[in-house]
Amino acid sequence: MSEPNKILILGNGPCAHSIAEDILAKGDEIIIAVKENDADFPSLGEKAEILTGTTLLSCRGAVGNFNLTLIRNGERISRISANIIIAEEAVRKPNFSLYGLSPSSNIISLSRIRELLSDASDREDGLSKMRKIAFLTGLARESNPVILEEIMRYSLDLQPFNIQTYILTKNLKVGENKLEALYRRTKDAGAVYIKFTDTLPEIRCSEDGSVTLLFNDEIMRKKFSLKLDMLVADETISPSDYAGKLAAIFEIDTDINGFVQADNVHRISVFTNRKGILVAGPSRSVQSPKDEAADTGNAVLSSLNLRSDSFVQTEDKAEINSGLCARCLTCYRSCPYRAIAIADSIVVMPEACEQCGICAAVCPGRAITIKGLTRDEISSQMVNSVPREQETFVPFLVAFCCKRSASQAGELASCMGHPLPQSLNIIKVPCAGGISHDHIFSALDKADGVLILTCHEGNCHSEYGNLYATKRAEQITNLLSNTGFEKERIAVRTLASNMAKEFAEITDDFEKKIIELGPGRSEK
Repeated sequence: MSEPNKILILGNGPCAHSIAEDILAKGDEIIIAVKENDADFPSLGEKAEILTGTTLLSCRGAVGNFNLTLIRNGERISRISANIIIAEEAVRKPNFSLYGLSPSSNIISLSRIRELLSDASDREDGLSKMRKIAFLTGLARESNPVILEEIMRYSLDLQPFNIQTYILTKNLKVGENKLEALYRRTKDAGAVYIKFTDTLPEIRCSEDGSVTLLFNDEIMRKKFSLKLDMLVADETISPSDYAGKLAAIFEIDTDINGFVQADNVHRISVFTNRKGILVAGPSRSVQSPKDEAADTGNAVLSSLNLRSDSFVQTEDKAEINSGLCARCLTCYRSCPYRAIAIADSIVVMPEACEQCGICAAVCPGRAITIKGLTRDEISSQMVNSVPREQETFVPFLVAFCCKRSASQAGELASCMGHPLPQSLNIIKVPCAGGISHDHIFSALDKADGVLILTCHEGNCHSEYGNLYATKRAEQITNLLSNTGFEKERIAVRTLASNMAKEFAEITDDFEKKIIELGPGRSEK
């Protein structure tokens, strides 16, 4: 069995190869697991174990000690790794069906034109006979900058063959780095761009194999007919099925398209919701070669940093009281970092715990505690700095603030001199998702109003912590509304760490609302 200090790399493409070579160059050991039996890896030396014909079956453990079960040519094998890098290649699917086309010798995919350009015999026998070639991109769905860049480069590569190229598109996305300059180069080289907004070209295929485009020029407002020697359809780049299976096995959040990384600012650039599991290259998103090269460097550096991490235990990690635990698995299902393990009892893997507090907040038996987040510890911080005896009502406000966003915005607001409510009590929490019903009720016992300030949706380090906090606030306001409780006494707002002015405005508006309502029920 492998030693636990090895790094597992899953993938068999340029990105995976580069990562493997760079990690070995740093002196670390690796395991490479690839699905294909005919994987063409160069000689990597004795510090690399290459497992071909191998897929992952299961994964247990946490960063520093992942226990893996794999299937290699039908046989189960086990390995241990310190951390994992997913670098599976993406899948390219020609968009023939989106344009109502069927592939033929004259109607080809973007990948096929690349092959024609790279093969000397194809260039001479095929392309040398062509005079007009058109590319379709973004007519059926939004274009992708990576695909557009490929089309523009192929258009330039075709110029030495005296081929007139046409690029038919809707929204031309050239905002990416250097795409505008590339666009101008293609135009200077003779490429013709035809843009469509309301209408699309009609494509007719003749028996002799030629293709004719019929369209209305939206600028000249004239009908045109264009006979082509070849038509090239763009492609959709998607994560592979195996990448999706890996995401399920590792319990990693994916984006809307299924790529193995959630669309979350805290995951930039190669991180996932699981500490010690990184994702790079085509598994992470649609990428250009330059993007892949950047991911390679980031994955190697991040992986080595994780390897050198001593994983020092702290008292702030979640702890489960086995005597109170009912094994309901609510914490297991809710932990965004997959730090809960099922053994003889339900336990927290401290290496994976990010102290967000979500598990403690959702535990129905109050069996989970985190130092600094217990009800008594939070309640002890709720101190009103303004005496109640004064004539003018100054509302006592408690603001639960995520330490990664709202609390930083509050500190910045104070430093910048923005006026804040006189009796605003800011309570920092690791994540808004760790604010429990008990915390909110405890605040209502003392304060006239309770603010819950979370990250923006999609920017929560715990992915859904802001949504959990919003839901709990709604549950309490709905519960208390039948008792005459003014629901305006609890408010949830979202902030980023740099929004000092907005922090001041939100707290000022909330104070004005509470002044209108008057003292809370505890004071009546």
